Amino acid sequence: MYRYLIIFLLLILALPLNSAERIRGHYAVVGKVPKAHTVEKVVFEEFMNFGCPHCNNLREASIEFRKQQKDRVEFIDIPIVFRGQDDAPLRLYYVARKLGKGDQIKDELFKARFTHGVDVFDKGIVNYLARSLGLSEAFQKEKDAPWVNQLLAEGELKAQQYGLTGTPTVVLQYSLKMDIGRYGGMDKFAVKVQETIDDLLMN
Repeated sequence: MYRYLIIFLLLILALPLNSAERIRGHYAVVGKVPKAHTVEKVVFEEFMNFGCPHCNNLREASIEFRKQQKDRVEFIDIPIVFRGQDDAPLRLYYVARKLGKGDQIKDELFKARFTHGVDVFDKGIVNYLARSLGLSEAFQKEKDAPWVNQLLAEGELKAQQYGLTGTPTVVLQYSLKMDIGRYGGMDKFAVKVQETIDDLLMN
């Protein structure tokens, strides 16, 4: 009996340590999870579709969050398409990102769709956006380049590996697929996800 009592006490003593190592948040594990407080800079992969209203809502809700976390978090946007959609806006985004204008193009594509009601998967619209933003020459030259095709293929592969079923999808540190719906809205997610980031980062 004393042996069971000792085991029970040891388990009780171990509880604070285990809770301290816990990474808070609502997520599914899709990769090797790092130990708590061991990451120098958290990788924040966001899968999005330029025609997805929820993705646009998250974009708007996380503007300040991204500014505040830029020194602690590496934000990687991974645009994807759904069946029947042309990948022209993805190609424009990657060309723009190479030129340091990825965030600008991302915002313009979402605004074109949700402010102006434009079909951003129309090649003519994409060409117009490229021209209006001074990217036409670079876009025409690079849009079908091997490095662009590789990025598109890598995005599709990652989406499969993580088991994406819709957008937006956020994966932290290649391992925690955040369950955004359980946070009760994009605004709340942009606030509460910082807890998960805090638990991953070194003290």
